Order: sequence, then C-alpha cells, then structure tokens
Amino acid sequence: MTRISNYGSYLTTLQALGSGQSNIATLSEQLNSGKKSTDIAYYGTQTQKLLDLRTELAQRTGYSQTIDQVMTRVKTYDTVLTRMEDMVTELSSVSRLPAGPGSPSISAITNASSGAMKVSVDTVGSRFTAEAKYTITAVPSETGPAGSFDVTVVDGLGGKSTNTINLKQVPPAVDADRFVINGGPGNGAVIKLNIEKLEGPGTSSFNVSWPDLSATKELVKGMTAELEALLNERVGDRYLFSGSRLNTMPVTDVISAKQVMRTTLVGSRGDADEVYEMVLNGERFTYTTTGTEASLDEVLTNAAGTGIVDQIRAFTPPFNVSINTHNGIVTVTGNDPAEKFTLKTAVYDNGMHDNGVLPAPAALNPGQAPYTIQAANTTDPQIDNVKLHGDEADVGDVFNMEIGARTIIQNENAPPQVIIAGPTKYSYVVSAKDVDDAALAGIGITELVTQKLVAQINADTASTVTASIDPTDTTNIVLTGKLPNTEFQTTASVNNAGNKNALITNELPPLAEMTVFSEEVEPPNLPFYDAHYRTMGSNAAAYDIANMAPDEGLRVNYGVTSNDPAIQKLVTGLRQLTAAISRPGEYSTLMKDARNTLISAGSEIRGVHARVVNASATMDNAQTRHQDALTKVKNEIAGIEGVDKDEVAVRLQAAMTTQEGAYTVAGRMQSLSLINFLT
Repeated sequence: MTRISNYGSYLTTLQALGSGQSNIATLSEQLNSGKKSTDIAYYGTQTQKLLDLRTELAQRTGYSQTIDQVMTRVKTYDTVLTRMEDMVTELSSVSRLPAGPGSPSISAITNASSGAMKVSVDTVGSRFTAEAKYTITAVPSETGPAGSFDVTVVDGLGGKSTNTINLKQVPPAVDADRFVINGGPGNGAVIKLNIEKLEGPGTSSFNVSWPDLSATKELVKGMTAELEALLNERVGDRYLFSGSRLNTMPVTDVISAKQVMRTTLVGSRGDADEVYEMVLNGERFTYTTTGTEASLDEVLTNAAGTGIVDQIRAFTPPFNVSINTHNGIVTVTGNDPAEKFTLKTAVYDNGMHDNGVLPAPAALNPGQAPYTIQAANTTDPQIDNVKLHGDEADVGDVFNMEIGARTIIQNENAPPQVIIAGPTKYSYVVSAKDVDDAALAGIGITELVTQKLVAQINADTASTVTASIDPTDTTNIVLTGKLPNTEFQTTASVNNAGNKNALITNELPPLAEMTVFSEEVEPPNLPFYDAHYRTMGSNAAAYDIANMAPDEGLRVNYGVTSNDPAIQKLVTGLRQLTAAISRPGEYSTLMKDARNTLISAGSEIRGVHARVVNASATMDNAQTRHQDALTKVKNEIAGIEGVDKDEVAVRLQAAMTTQEGAYTVAGRMQSLSLINFLT
C-alpha cells in the first residue's frame, strides 16, 4: 500500500506541474494582451456583442484614418485657393497694377548715314503703341521726282510705313514727315520726324520703352509662374488638380502662346553679289543678288522659287512652323506652342566702290583751286574740270558739286577780298534704276552719273556756267563760265553711302496680337493649358472631382480640378494682362477688361473655396463623431474582455512561486528511479 500511495503522490505532482504551467501561460497572455482571452469562444453569451463591437471599431477606425489622410489634401486645397484669392485681389488692384502704362521713354536717335541723312524724333507730335526699336531707312525713290527719297520707318514687329520725301520741293509736301505704322502690335503708332538733312541713303534708329511698366511686367510674370506652380501642387503620390489622372501634371504653360518671329526687309534693290541669309533651327538659307531683280522682295520669294522663303518652304523634312510673307515682312509662327525655334538673319555686302573726285590733271593751282585749268580774263571764260574717279558706283552713292560765283574786291592797301555769292549745290544719288539704265545703255554707272550732273547744271537757268562732258573722258565734267572775266569756285565730293539694306528680326512678345481671350471649355474638352490638350483634346478623367465617404451613407466632394471654370477664368485674366503689357497702346482697354475678368474669377474661386471649406467641416464633424464613438466602443470592449493588469500580475507571481515549489519537489522525486521506488 505504501508503494501504491507513493506512486499516486508522484502522479499528482506531475499533474500539478502541468496545471500550474498552463495557469502561468494564461496569466502571462492576459498580462501581455490586456484581455481575458484572445479566443472569442471564451466569452460565452457576450461573444456576439463583442463581435459587433469589434466590427464597429474597425469601421470607425477606417473612416477616421481615411479622413486624416484626406484632410492633408483638403488643407492644401484650402491654402492654394486662399492664395489664388489673394492673387486675384492683387491683380485687380489699381495700386498694384496701374490703370495706364505711363509715359514712353524715347532714346536718343542714332544716325548711321555717312552724313547723307540726319533726322530726329518730334516727341510731341509722335505717339507710340509698342516697345520696339524703330529703324528709319532712306533710299532713292524710283517713282518720285529727282532728288526724292523713299523714307521707311519699321518697328521690327511687323509694322511699317513709307513716305516719299524731297526737301527741295516747294512748297514742301504736307505730312511727308509723319509716319503712321501699319501692322503688328505697334499698329497705329505715329512717328513725327524732324528731317534736318536728306541728301542720300541712310539709316537711323531709336528705342521706345515704358519704364513704368517694368514692375507690372515682373508682377504679371511672377503671378503666372506662381499659378502654374500652385496648379501643379503635389501631395503624396498624386497631383491635387489633375482629376482622376493622379500622376499626370495638370498644366504646362497657362499662357501657351505660339512663338512668332518677324523679319523685315528694308532698303532698295541693290548691287549684284550681295548675300542675304536666314538661319532657321540651324539650317542656313541664302540668296545672292544678281542686280537685275525687279524688286528687293525677290530676295524672299520669286517666280523661280529661289528666294530664301521659297527654299525654307521646300526644305525636307519640313520645319514645324508656318511661314508667310507680306510687304517685305516674313512672319514665322510655330505650329506647336510647346516647341520653340530659332531664327537669325544677316546681310553681307559685296563691298563698296571707293569713288571720289580727282584734282584736274592740268590744274593751275591744285592746292587752292584743284579743278581750274583756265583762269578767266577779259577775253576768255574760266574753265574747271571735275573728274569722277572710278567707272562703277554703288546704289546709294551720292555725287555732290557746288558752284558759286566769285567776286573779287580790290581793297586799297590790302589784299584782294574774294566773296563767294550763293553757291548752288547739285547732287545725284545712284538708284537701282540707274543700274538698269546703265546696263541697257552699255555704259558704266559713273558715266551715267556724269550725264545726270551735267543735265542738272544746264537745267539751272541761274547757273553762271555751262557743263559738258570731255569727249576724251566720259567721266570728266567740263565747267565753262558763261561770261569772260568772271570767276566761279567749284567744290566736289562723293558720299560713298552705299546700299544699307538689312534684315531686321525680332520675336514678338507673348499674346502681342491676340484679340480673343475667352477660351473657356466644358467637359470633356480640355483647356489649352492642360497637359493632355495637344495629345487628346478631351479627357473626362481630368474633370473628376476627388471625393470620399467620411461616414456610412455620406459622400463628400472635396477636390478641385485645374479645368474648373473659375480657374479657366483666372487664366483668361492673366492672359489679358500679359497682352496688355505687350501692347502699351491698348494697355488701358485691355487692363480694364482683365480687371473685369479677374473680379468675376475671384467671385467664382471664392465659391469653389467655400465648397472645399464645407467639405472640410463635414469631415471634421464626422471625425468628431467617430472619435466619440470609438471611445465608447473601446470602453465597452474593455468592459467585456479587459483585465486588471495589476491583479493579473499578482496572481501570476503567486502562480510562478507555487510552480517553483512544485518543481523543487519534482526534482527530488526525479532522483529516485521508478524501479527503486516500486521495490
């Protein structure tokens, strides 16, 4: 019996060890989890309620977390829309953007005409409409009377005006010095010139700017760049204003204007072998003159298809530009606003003939009277020889002669006094027509000029000399006094002005010629500034407004797209401002229209902002409800499955102490073998 009793104690000890370990495990799990049990079956009749509470906990936690995530975007919308409202306020404020452009600043004029032309600008009688470099060119007129010049004023932006002027005309032509610019953003400008000297071809230039617009330009440009940045705002992995396209940048260039460059051809049909050049996107195109062109415009385009523009149009592969010519002006327009091109131009002169006037070989006194070969006496008249040096001349060269009667007064006990009475000036400017006439007559241009000067002198009934051509030298003019014993003085010179042709190339400011700015579109069509506009034209996904469910049965639209009508109107206002600063002549009108547009845009943006604020309030309210409910649910769950960790810790310590004692007893019993124990 004793053996059986001892064996029973052994088994009891083993069972106590197993039970104690299980109790320790349970208490440890409760201490770590804070729950009575992780097994739902443990809770018996409260199992279903616990499941319902856990479901509500998961749902409300999910709603709460989603609201937290969305609120980051909503707050960003709020910040961006607030800034847009401020932008509208600034842009429509007279204190930030003045109602007028201020007064233009006109630079000093630069005369580069070899002394043949000198002009200045009458600032009182002039009116300007664009910031530009104005170029004034004078060429011999092929249609006006002798001594006339075709004076052209261009602004390099597509504006041009030409008048025929003859300073010797009596009475002078009315308003011949008043030029009204036609074409381009500077259309309607009036340039009143003071023409102080016009004896040959020349070129002058001056700049016009509006200093008061500098700050306005910077503000508009800065606002434009800022709006693009705001519309491309990104939160996390998505763009805020892209609709459901998520990773697509919403906008590119909100101005989105096609690049426009203009080249104006100025001058007259000139000499042979002059080279005109246009370089488009690195490709060089040239035209070399023959001297027989019907007009200078043949440099650009002609019946043979050899003009520079003809060559560009025929180039393969074709350039992504449109090119046209009118009135000597080439307009190159990019086909795609996103693609830019380069255009450079130049004119290479073939070199000028250095013409001059030589002293007469038989001059009596080359130092003082280099042309007199026979002095006047009681029986013979004075004879002068004026020899034009060189067989050829350039279009634009000016040949001048002055002949004045000399009266010699004999003073007692003093040297004789010579008085030159009213010298008469004769001049001739070589024109392109002269080149044709000389070629037709089979003579040199200088020989033709000799004939023209002789004809001028002989046509002057008041002249004291008769002019003729030396039969042995067709470029030597013989001047013979009409009366013996009378003297005259001769001076002669050549102004090698040459043919001052040029290609003036400038890029037009953005939207400088736009007249219609209202381009608002409706879904699914995309506005011009959308990133997908050029590839698809329409995309309903771009209009999807971000939304979320902050609670069961509740849906909130909180998103804003870059295509929203309010933003489209804001972009339109910025474009009108951009055009206004590009066209000072229309600044006041365009600024007034822009302000009206911006005020309307501001009202609409505030409406959009109010919707976002309402959505934010709805989410905040839902979040409050969820947080209150979560507190209640957690309390109820804790009441069902929660434990007092302090109590569990005490019980766990007691169980571990008991278990430790049981292990001690078991260890002693383990020192006995079962066989020894039984025997």
